[in-house]
Amino acid sequence: MKTPSLVTFATIAVASMHALANVIPTAVVATDKRSSPAGELFRRLNADESEIVERRQGNLTGAASNLPSSPLKRGEEKGKDYQDILWLNFALFLEYFENAFYERGLSRYNEEAFRRAGYPDWVRGRYLQIAEHEKYHKLFIESAITASGSPHVGPCRYEFYDNDVRAFVDASAAIETIATGAYTGLLQFFNNRAYVTAGASILAVEARQAAWINSAVRKLNPWNAAFETPLTPNAVLTLLSNFFNFENCPKETTPSSHPPAEISFPYPQIGGNERLYVAFLSGAETIFAPLQEKEDGKDKDHKKRYFVEIPRDLAGRGTVYVIVVRGRENIGEVRLEDEFIVAGPGITMFPFDAWGKPINGW
Repeated sequence: MKTPSLVTFATIAVASMHALANVIPTAVVATDKRSSPAGELFRRLNADESEIVERRQGNLTGAASNLPSSPLKRGEEKGKDYQDILWLNFALFLEYFENAFYERGLSRYNEEAFRRAGYPDWVRGRYLQIAEHEKYHKLFIESAITASGSPHVGPCRYEFYDNDVRAFVDASAAIETIATGAYTGLLQFFNNRAYVTAGASILAVEARQAAWINSAVRKLNPWNAAFETPLTPNAVLTLLSNFFNFENCPKETTPSSHPPAEISFPYPQIGGNERLYVAFLSGAETIFAPLQEKEDGKDKDHKKRYFVEIPRDLAGRGTVYVIVVRGRENIGEVRLEDEFIVAGPGITMFPFDAWGKPINGW
């Protein structure tokens, strides 16, 4: 296939005072034929063996009420058990969201609605099974927290925006992918190995559901890369903010160590030796690319316009998370940490076919 003559860009709008947190659209072909300098790229593996910490072993007996307490010395137990409950509540926060999404969607779209959208009856039947999975995940985590003697968070009031079956299917693909990345990033925080095992069991089911939706239903790639992209709790909250308003949550619901992600952010104060970059998170790799400011300044809305050239080898990578960060002029010193994040993450798709070839050139 002939290589497109136009450079592919993602357009990023940053307001002079405030800008949306998720500002990265899916890859589009630039209408401006001038080729902005691509700049150098920098790749970094997300996994580092030196960061893997051995944790004490526990045994999962199969019921949440039988999950053992962390086998820690007196004095350590209270603090580490508290942290485990904090992360269990974060998982429950996610499961409440998923449970509400499927309950609402399946009550709104009946068998006939799925047929009119072009789906066979078995598609809705599988979604009913997924809804059951999410209900049991919710009940299981609630029971685990209750068995520890701790209170658990409650559900929010959700506002979903899908208005037809296909929009519901597309949203479910994104939600299951986010859930898979959330559990992948979450498990490292548990001290109790029994919670790790329970979380891994839920993670496996979330991943299977994401694969089924994207492949059997949407006819796209069932997986992304050889490794799943781990998401931080703050990244998960930011991604979920696209689906509902955190102001509709009870004050005690959002996990206390992670305040709600803001939809807008002040225009960043960039130091003299700093600039903006885009981080593309794909599996076990993060690719950094410099952000280029548009030459003709601000648009009619008084927003600064930035462009980033999409690294060509992201083609056919499946799900890629995109984050705007600030960092030093030396791209090799850029750090993907909360204090340096300017906007994002956003989620974008670079689908591929059964032979691993990018669909529609990307």
